[in-house]
Amino acid sequence: MANSRRRKPRRKNTDTNAPVKSTWLQMRDEARATRQRKRKQPYMFDGTTPPTPVHEPDTVWQVLTLAALLDGQDMPAGRIRELFEALCGDGFEAVWAVVKDEPAEVLWPLFDAINTHFNALPDPAQAGELPGG
Repeated sequence: MANSRRRKPRRKNTDTNAPVKSTWLQMRDEARATRQRKRKQPYMFDGTTPPTPVHEPDTVWQVLTLAALLDGQDMPAGRIRELFEALCGDGFEAVWAVVKDEPAEVLWPLFDAINTHFNALPDPAQAGELPGG
């Protein structure tokens, strides 16, 4: 009988120093990649020089704030600034510096222009078509 030796299985190179990506970081990175593919062009607020980009409300804070404020009840007047901040996101400070001292009548057309650009907020007339409407 020939001298047959069994070969030991090759070990995979397991570098114990290589960092393992946490589940949270995987979820975050996948969401960020999806966001980049799906994100619409920003609304360009032309009241500043250069125009201020207002990005689609898509952060956790923006979505939850908008949902809480637009839950089908009347908007408390004291929370309109919070609604505007959630809608504008990172562009809020620049836009707010321009609009804060203007007549109040300018705010709703601006809300409408941003909403129309993103088609973000449901039209109150279409409430019956929405889940729970």
